Amino acid sequence: MVPALLILGFLTLMAAPAAASPAASPEPAEIDALLQKPGLNLAQAQAALGRGEAALASPGAPRPAWLERLARISFILGDLAPQGQRQAYYEKGLAYADRLLQESPPGVAGHYWKALNLCGLAEVGGKLKGFKLLPRILEELQNSLTVDPAYDQAGAHRVLGRIYYEAPGRPFSVGDLEKSRQHLSAAARLAPENSTNHLYLAETWLRLNQLAQARRELELTLTATGHAVHPGGLEEDRREARRLLEELARP
Repeated sequence: MVPALLILGFLTLMAAPAAASPAASPEPAEIDALLQKPGLNLAQAQAALGRGEAALASPGAPRPAWLERLARISFILGDLAPQGQRQAYYEKGLAYADRLLQESPPGVAGHYWKALNLCGLAEVGGKLKGFKLLPRILEELQNSLTVDPAYDQAGAHRVLGRIYYEAPGRPFSVGDLEKSRQHLSAAARLAPENSTNHLYLAETWLRLNQLAQARRELELTLTATGHAVHPGGLEEDRREARRLLEELARP
């Protein structure tokens, strides 16, 4: 359920005249706080996108900060939205990331959110689409790593590690469990509070048949306090970690 105050704030912003005071526009930190609220749902994320787009259009807006957040919110919406709406959000996020790279090319955010929204398009587009997009995704993630490997809770390491885990091995694709382990170990070291870093690393350890290391990462998943995409995913990670721990406990 969307809080009434959030709806009221959103409608007030959208209805405001062009001459409204700049103070009426939300600060980037306000949107960040909204996105971290427990129970974030599709309607709340859509409201955050609308507020951010209105703020970007206002005179004197800090464009790089808003473009970064709009690319991120679009990716979150792609994750939360029904299947038929996901592609449109990822395409919107990709457009914002491209604009950010044009206006602020040295920054990590444009490369990273371009990669993430391309990952979303690869997921909804099927295996052939994913295969075609993979080189672009890898390039943008490597660019992100070069600028700031710790950005978004070591996001580039996390996503690269998962790609190397999920992709078929050579000569068919880039799958490589040792590369997966290296990237996910770096992610868990740089952002130990992130549940997904530990869960993904645990799954790679399981594939490598290193059960003690996998068990340790699953236990760390249960005590982590943050999630890679949105707060609701934290409990999803914990459920999966508990399931895998139960499997490991079976004789």
